[in-house]
This record gives sequence, C-alpha cells and structure tokens, in this order.
Amino acid sequence: MLKKKSERLPQGEAYQRILEAAEPLFAERNPELVSFRDLASAAGVSLSAINYHFGTRQALFRHIFLRRARAQTERRSASLQQLKLTGLENDIEAIIEAFVQPALNVQPGDKHDLFNKMRARLVADASPDSRATLSEAYDVNDRLFVEALAKALPHLSLKDVHWRFHFLVGSMIYTMSDFGQLAEISSGVCSPEDSSESIRYIIQAFAAALRAPATSPAP
Repeated sequence: MLKKKSERLPQGEAYQRILEAAEPLFAERNPELVSFRDLASAAGVSLSAINYHFGTRQALFRHIFLRRARAQTERRSASLQQLKLTGLENDIEAIIEAFVQPALNVQPGDKHDLFNKMRARLVADASPDSRATLSEAYDVNDRLFVEALAKALPHLSLKDVHWRFHFLVGSMIYTMSDFGQLAEISSGVCSPEDSSESIRYIIQAFAAALRAPATSPAP
C-alpha cells in the first residue's frame, strides 16, 4: 500500500495561522521566551513554515507589532483629519481623544488588548531594536499630534508641548500595562478595564495639564 502523503495547507493558511498563534504568545510572555516550537505547536504548522515565512522570531514579532501599530496610527490620523474638516482642530479635548481612543478603547482579551500588552513589553525593553521598532511605528504619527497641539496652544513653547505630550504618552502606556494594581489600591473603585472611564479621565487630566501656564518661554 502506498504511504499517504501528508496533507499540505492551502497557500497562505500557514502564514495566517502563525500570525494568529504568535500574537497571544508574544502578548503574554517575553518574546525571547517564546520558542519556534511553541509557535509551531500553537499554530499547527511545521518549524520550517515559520522559518520560511519569517526567518526569525524577532522578525515575526516586528511584523505583528508594526501591522497592529499601523492600523492604530491610521485611525488616529483619520480622527485628526476629521477635526480639521469639522473646525475642531484647536479643541484640546478632541485632539487628546483622537490620540488615546484608538489605544484605550479595547476589551480585555481582544486583539487590541493583546497589542497593548505587546507594546508595554516593547517599551520596557531598552534595546536598540525595540527603540527602532517603536520609532518606525509611531514617530511620524506622534509628530502630527505634537504639531496639532502646538498650533492649538500658542502660549506654549515647542519644548513645553513635547514634554507634555511625552507625559501623555507615558500615562497612556502605563494605563494600558496596568495588570490590576489600580483596581487593587482603589479597592475596585477604579479599573483600566473600563476603557471609557480611562479615556475620560486622561482627557480631563491632560487638557488641564496642556492648558497650564508655560514652563519655558515661547519663542
């Protein structure tokens, strides 16, 4: 009797399986601790399929991260453009919402939540590769928001705007990476899992911070 050949996956299916399986693994564990065997087992593909499509674990992580980041920055850019079309380009609260909403309006366990965990892990890694990935993902989009805030806040120097935007980003990332501390210390009164509340409080806090008197003189 002839030996039955192993069934081949349809073209492109192995690629998609790897992406779907890798994202939760990278979100829940340090990418350096996720082996090719872990990925192959979770995706139901061979080790050679991962090597063929992505080459290295780092390349796979980067591909997944940049794909999700691109979707996020496109939503931000579209929201910022909508503000211009509706005459709200100088509305500080609206600018902040356009920036933070795509990142924080997530449900626990969904794809955006997994991505936020990946970003938190990447931010915590000070390696040049991580910095390069974050730079490629966000620098251009972040500059658009700095420019929008600088235009809407003429009493601030560009230095002030950059620092305050930096604190906004830090607050957003810290909120995304909170794994229960806020709920614990507030006895359940506050929880980042309530995305609408997180967004509302960040908008209120940073609208006030951005409107505060200048720290360094405007040119």
